Amino acid sequence: MLQFQPVTLKDKMLISEFMAKRPPVIIEHSFNTLFAWQEQHAFEWAVFEDWLIIKTTYQGITSMLPPLGPREGLVKPLKEILSYFEKNSLPCLFTEATLSDISYILRTLPNTFKTVPDRNAANYIYRARDLLELKGKRYHSKKNHINTFRKNYPHHSFLPLTTRLIPYCIETLEEWCIQHNCKIYPTLLQEKTAILKLFENFGDLDYLGACMVVNGKIEGFTIGEQLNENTVAIQIEKANGAIKGLYPAINQMFLTQFWQNNLYVNRAEDLGLANLRKAKMSYHPCALAMKYQIKLLSPCHCC
Repeated sequence: MLQFQPVTLKDKMLISEFMAKRPPVIIEHSFNTLFAWQEQHAFEWAVFEDWLIIKTTYQGITSMLPPLGPREGLVKPLKEILSYFEKNSLPCLFTEATLSDISYILRTLPNTFKTVPDRNAANYIYRARDLLELKGKRYHSKKNHINTFRKNYPHHSFLPLTTRLIPYCIETLEEWCIQHNCKIYPTLLQEKTAILKLFENFGDLDYLGACMVVNGKIEGFTIGEQLNENTVAIQIEKANGAIKGLYPAINQMFLTQFWQNNLYVNRAEDLGLANLRKAKMSYHPCALAMKYQIKLLSPCHCC
């Protein structure tokens, strides 16, 4: 029987070692994500033989992430997970599955599962060079916005995140939440909690951050991590929307100063929000890393 325990900071090495064996392509397959969002998604983990099993319960629905470990012998952890669902009278459900995950799972237990694509959860993937250089007509407006920002605020500064700067970034986050009514939007409130957890554990987690100072005040900040050997994941980006060009300036400067050696940039999902989707599409992704739910074809397969 799988014995789960909550994801905590002390589990970082163990979980990261499992993830390193199969480098992630989506942000949700990162220890930083599991740890920062543990409270909201009740992420828990268990080890079964050579596999790490991650369980999550969100909005009353329990699911498992695809087993992390060797592809060979995958039938063993899959059957253990199916048994867990059955013994706990839960519907069998996998979430945060990539195309590669479903390929192996469907091949391991054929005629057992069906897959459901989740476009709202797809991660946006960009060529790093495109976002660094902003060349061509399609990036003309982005470049103009950055030039406007530089012209209007010539004495701005872009600083690496440090322990000393975090309290000021938290003030900026509080202001951002007031402007966007975080208290009445559960998703924004959850994101705020996750950001605070990242700040509180600065130095113990594998991420880099930076903040933009305008007229002596931090008006925006960003956080990113090395997701795999050629991809940086931008986990957080918050800025004062009233300052024209601030968002694209932060985006470009962060990549320029910290992540130039990467081929790709993962800028997470859009949650199905129209404005967020429009903003992410405006940077012209080269791919969408689709995510899927995996469900049983019929309940009898759990028996």
